[in-house]
Amino acid sequence: MSEAPIQAYDKEALVQRNPHADFPTIETTRPNYDPTTFWNPTKTPKPSWKPGDGASMNGWYGKPMVAIDPHQPGRTSNQNYKLMIFSTVPRPIALVSTISADGKRQNLAPYSYFNNVASDPPMYSISFAGKEANDSLTNLLETGELCISIVSDWFLEAANFTSVNTPPHLSEWPLAGLHPLKSSKVRPPHVAESAFSMECKLHSVTPLFSKTKVNNDGTPERANTLVLVEAVLFHAREDAIDRKRETVDIKVLRPVWRGGGITYGTCFGGWETPRPDSFRALRETQPIKDILQTIKSLE
Repeated sequence: MSEAPIQAYDKEALVQRNPHADFPTIETTRPNYDPTTFWNPTKTPKPSWKPGDGASMNGWYGKPMVAIDPHQPGRTSNQNYKLMIFSTVPRPIALVSTISADGKRQNLAPYSYFNNVASDPPMYSISFAGKEANDSLTNLLETGELCISIVSDWFLEAANFTSVNTPPHLSEWPLAGLHPLKSSKVRPPHVAESAFSMECKLHSVTPLFSKTKVNNDGTPERANTLVLVEAVLFHAREDAIDRKRETVDIKVLRPVWRGGGITYGTCFGGWETPRPDSFRALRETQPIKDILQTIKSLE
């Protein structure tokens, strides 16, 4: 009888996300985290902005751009990955919990290739990287179920630790010190520490194939698996949800976002920018009339 593997494939060694040779020493030079910071909205960057004004700041003007072909000779998929995660920020973090069909393997792992994509029905997307299915995806394909818990600052370190490459038989729950909370409509538990979680069922699976790597038979190698899942039950902390059960208080949720490399952040600064009125109403305003007249004169 063969022994269980000590760990899963070490993707971090390839990605090399951490740019610091000695991060603990670097961290000692930084100020302590302040858990008392709170959501403090400012004005929008330019309250006097009107249609046709364009950018509210001119720092972009005259700066040269560099064109990067993702498939140019010698460029690796890891380079594209780093470029994308450093530029597509901030990204929400889904702490995904799954369980195998026989109930013997429980997995908990964070994913920032994640977002909501529809509200009727309520749908979320998650992308799993790799040629072979990882533990989360394997369990999801077996059962068709998972839970997503939103990560907040009070358990960021624990959520981050669930990314450790444990072998399939070893659960990340006790290693991270997080607590599973029994779900109602799906088998996987959700994270008790999270102020907002979703019980979800699998909707669809779409394999995404590499344009540079091929299998032994010459076919493109699977590089990612994109799944859509439908939320069948939401869980919100009572002090975070409004009476109508439709908005979540960001001051209570205190969500953490993901940046490039090992960068994380919180959403404690910002402003409110309303969407435009209907064009039926806008077309009667003078700025829009002026723009339309300019467009007409150029035809």
